Amino acid sequence: MRCLGFRPRPPRLARPLVRGWVVNQGIAGNRLLRHGVGEHALARFDRDVLSIPALTHVLVHLGINDLGLPGMLGEPPATADALIEGFTALADRAHRAGLKILAATIGPFAGADPGISTPEGLAIRRDVNDWIRTTGAFDAVLDVARAVANPHAPDYIHPALDSGDGMHLNDKGAEAMADAVNLDDLAL
Repeated sequence: MRCLGFRPRPPRLARPLVRGWVVNQGIAGNRLLRHGVGEHALARFDRDVLSIPALTHVLVHLGINDLGLPGMLGEPPATADALIEGFTALADRAHRAGLKILAATIGPFAGADPGISTPEGLAIRRDVNDWIRTTGAFDAVLDVARAVANPHAPDYIHPALDSGDGMHLNDKGAEAMADAVNLDDLAL
């Protein structure tokens, strides 16, 4: 399995697998739609994912930087329609290559710096997450948002899982995210 933009460390996710391995191709600050810290995921998907021999699954965990980073750069966040179009393109490309594709919902980030956490970006996150959960474009969904959210304020990371900046998970948060993966979805 190849993970594109996935935070849990590969050993944490790979440990319970009976067969196979996990390789993390995530780039901190990477986006689905626009270049920034490295090429965006749509541009690097063929090189970083489809070129790997014997690949069976890909897990994509993208979108939070498409919503948060633009605020720091004075740009508008990506729209829900643009993110959905990007995720759909990744799913189509993976399926055409005979791969199973798992998508992670976009995690909460309401506690982040006000330049990152905007009401518009949080509303887009909720819309995209609803689409990811219900679309059927993916072979499985990893609901990161529900796994790490504060149950009393779901736009925020649970305080016990927050690194302290409102956007990034601590080690326990990364474990909660990895533990939310249904291993049956990764069966070879």
